Amino acid sequence: MSDLKKILELALSFERSGQEFYKSNMEKVKQALARETFKYLMDMESSHVEFIRKMIEKLKTDETINIEATGEKDEIFKERLKSQALSSNTYSNDLADLSILRMAYLIEKDFVEYYGKASEKIEDDRAKKLLTTLRVWEEGHMELLKRLMERIYEKNALDLGFYPF
Repeated sequence: MSDLKKILELALSFERSGQEFYKSNMEKVKQALARETFKYLMDMESSHVEFIRKMIEKLKTDETINIEATGEKDEIFKERLKSQALSSNTYSNDLADLSILRMAYLIEKDFVEYYGKASEKIEDDRAKKLLTTLRVWEEGHMELLKRLMERIYEKNALDLGFYPF
Protein backbone atom coordinates (compact mmCIF):
# COMPACT_ATOMS: atom_id res chain seq x y z
CA MET A 1 0.00 0.00 0.00
CA SER A 2 3.02 2.28 -0.02
CA ASP A 3 2.24 3.27 -3.62
CA LEU A 4 -1.29 4.17 -2.60
CA LYS A 5 0.04 6.32 0.24
CA LYS A 6 2.22 8.27 -2.19
CA ILE A 7 -0.67 8.66 -4.63
CA LEU A 8 -2.96 9.89 -1.86
CA GLU A 9 -0.40 12.32 -0.48
CA LEU A 10 -0.06 13.94 -3.90
CA ALA A 11 -3.86 13.86 -4.31
CA LEU A 12 -4.19 15.62 -0.95
CA SER A 13 -1.93 18.38 -2.19
CA PHE A 14 -3.95 18.69 -5.41
CA GLU A 15 -7.26 18.82 -3.56
CA ARG A 16 -5.97 21.53 -1.20
CA SER A 17 -4.82 23.55 -4.21
CA GLY A 18 -8.23 23.15 -5.82
CA GLN A 19 -9.93 24.25 -2.62
CA GLU A 20 -7.71 27.34 -2.48
CA PHE A 21 -8.37 28.13 -6.16
CA TYR A 22 -12.13 28.22 -5.58
CA LYS A 23 -11.75 30.24 -2.40
CA SER A 24 -9.49 32.87 -4.01
CA ASN A 25 -11.57 33.17 -7.20
CA MET A 26 -15.05 33.07 -5.68
CA GLU A 27 -15.22 36.85 -5.37
CA LYS A 28 -13.54 37.48 -8.73
CA VAL A 29 -16.32 35.97 -10.83
CA LYS A 30 -19.19 38.34 -11.57
CA GLN A 31 -21.94 35.81 -12.28
CA ALA A 32 -23.78 35.06 -9.02
CA LEU A 33 -24.30 31.50 -10.23
CA ALA A 34 -20.55 31.14 -10.80
CA ARG A 35 -19.87 32.36 -7.24
CA GLU A 36 -22.40 29.87 -5.90
CA THR A 37 -20.81 27.09 -7.96
CA PHE A 38 -17.33 28.00 -6.70
CA LYS A 39 -18.58 27.98 -3.09
CA TYR A 40 -20.09 24.55 -3.65
CA LEU A 41 -16.90 23.22 -5.28
CA MET A 42 -14.72 24.73 -2.54
CA ASP A 43 -16.80 22.82 0.01
CA MET A 44 -16.59 19.62 -2.04
CA GLU A 45 -12.79 19.91 -2.33
CA SER A 46 -12.69 20.45 1.41
CA SER A 47 -14.59 17.20 1.93
CA HIS A 48 -12.15 15.47 -0.46
CA VAL A 49 -9.23 16.78 1.60
CA GLU A 50 -10.77 15.35 4.76
CA PHE A 51 -11.64 12.05 3.09
CA ILE A 52 -8.12 11.59 1.67
CA ARG A 53 -6.49 12.67 4.93
CA LYS A 54 -8.45 9.95 6.76
CA MET A 55 -7.41 7.35 4.18
CA ILE A 56 -3.74 8.31 4.63
CA GLU A 57 -4.07 8.03 8.42
CA LYS A 58 -5.59 4.57 8.08
CA LEU A 59 -2.74 3.49 5.81
CA LYS A 60 -0.19 4.69 8.38
CA THR A 61 -1.71 2.44 11.02
CA ASP A 62 -2.19 -0.47 8.63
CA GLU A 63 -5.89 -0.18 9.31
CA THR A 64 -8.14 -1.52 6.60
CA ILE A 65 -9.46 1.37 4.63
CA ASN A 66 -13.17 1.57 4.01
CA ILE A 67 -13.50 2.29 0.32
CA GLU A 68 -17.26 2.56 0.55
CA ALA A 69 -17.21 6.33 0.33
CA THR A 70 -20.49 8.11 0.28
CA GLY A 71 -21.38 9.72 -3.02
CA GLU A 72 -21.39 13.44 -3.40
CA LYS A 73 -24.71 15.19 -3.03
CA ASP A 74 -24.45 17.22 -6.21
CA GLU A 75 -27.60 16.06 -7.98
CA ILE A 76 -29.67 18.65 -6.11
CA PHE A 77 -27.11 21.33 -6.92
CA LYS A 78 -27.02 20.30 -10.60
CA GLU A 79 -30.81 20.54 -10.83
CA ARG A 80 -30.80 23.97 -9.20
CA LEU A 81 -28.05 25.10 -11.57
CA LYS A 82 -30.25 24.18 -14.55
CA SER A 83 -33.17 26.27 -13.32
CA GLN A 84 -31.32 29.37 -12.15
CA ALA A 85 -31.02 32.29 -14.52
CA LEU A 86 -27.71 33.93 -15.23
CA SER A 87 -27.38 37.51 -14.09
CA SER A 88 -27.39 40.21 -16.75
CA ASN A 89 -23.70 40.95 -16.58
CA THR A 90 -21.88 42.72 -19.34
CA TYR A 91 -20.31 40.80 -22.17
CA SER A 92 -16.81 41.67 -20.92
CA ASN A 93 -17.62 40.47 -17.39
CA ASP A 94 -18.97 37.20 -18.79
CA LEU A 95 -15.81 36.73 -20.85
CA ALA A 96 -13.67 37.36 -17.77
CA ASP A 97 -15.76 34.80 -15.87
CA LEU A 98 -15.32 32.30 -18.69
CA SER A 99 -11.57 32.62 -18.35
CA ILE A 100 -11.70 31.76 -14.64
CA LEU A 101 -14.26 29.01 -15.21
CA ARG A 102 -12.03 27.52 -17.89
CA MET A 103 -9.13 27.38 -15.42
CA ALA A 104 -11.39 25.65 -12.90
CA TYR A 105 -12.50 23.17 -15.56
CA LEU A 106 -8.88 22.36 -16.42
CA ILE A 107 -8.03 21.85 -12.75
CA GLU A 108 -10.87 19.36 -12.41
CA LYS A 109 -9.84 17.68 -15.67
CA ASP A 110 -6.31 17.28 -14.30
CA PHE A 111 -7.75 15.65 -11.16
CA VAL A 112 -9.81 13.25 -13.29
CA GLU A 113 -6.75 12.28 -15.33
CA TYR A 114 -4.57 11.87 -12.25
CA TYR A 115 -7.04 9.58 -10.48
CA GLY A 116 -7.66 7.65 -13.68
CA LYS A 117 -3.97 7.03 -14.35
CA ALA A 118 -3.27 6.25 -10.70
CA SER A 119 -6.06 3.66 -10.64
CA GLU A 120 -4.55 1.99 -13.71
CA LYS A 121 -1.13 1.70 -12.06
CA ILE A 122 -2.27 0.33 -8.74
CA GLU A 123 -2.89 -3.40 -8.44
CA ASP A 124 -4.95 -3.60 -5.27
CA ASP A 125 -8.66 -3.79 -6.14
CA ARG A 126 -9.75 -1.80 -3.07
CA ALA A 127 -7.27 0.95 -3.91
CA LYS A 128 -8.55 0.97 -7.51
CA LYS A 129 -12.08 1.40 -6.21
CA LEU A 130 -11.01 4.31 -3.99
CA LEU A 131 -9.25 6.10 -6.85
CA THR A 132 -12.14 5.43 -9.21
CA THR A 133 -14.54 6.96 -6.69
CA LEU A 134 -12.38 10.07 -6.48
CA ARG A 135 -12.25 10.26 -10.29
CA VAL A 136 -16.03 10.03 -10.56
CA TRP A 137 -16.45 12.86 -8.03
CA GLU A 138 -14.12 15.07 -10.06
CA GLU A 139 -15.95 14.18 -13.28
CA GLY A 140 -19.09 15.55 -11.63
CA HIS A 141 -17.27 18.81 -10.92
CA MET A 142 -16.14 19.02 -14.54
CA GLU A 143 -19.73 18.56 -15.67
CA LEU A 144 -20.97 21.37 -13.42
CA LEU A 145 -18.38 23.76 -14.78
CA LYS A 146 -19.00 22.70 -18.36
CA ARG A 147 -22.75 23.33 -18.03
CA LEU A 148 -22.14 26.76 -16.54
CA MET A 149 -19.71 27.71 -19.30
CA GLU A 150 -22.15 26.51 -21.95
CA ARG A 151 -24.87 28.69 -20.46
CA ILE A 152 -22.62 31.75 -20.57
CA TYR A 153 -21.70 30.96 -24.16
CA GLU A 154 -25.37 30.66 -25.06
CA LYS A 155 -26.34 33.84 -23.18
CA ASN A 156 -23.81 35.84 -25.14
CA ALA A 157 -24.57 34.17 -28.48
CA LEU A 158 -21.10 32.68 -28.54
CA ASP A 159 -22.32 29.40 -29.99
CA LEU A 160 -19.98 29.07 -32.91
CA GLY A 161 -19.92 25.29 -32.81
CA PHE A 162 -16.78 25.33 -30.71
CA TYR A 163 -16.51 24.74 -27.00
CA PRO A 164 -12.97 24.57 -25.62
CA PHE A 165 -13.59 21.38 -23.63
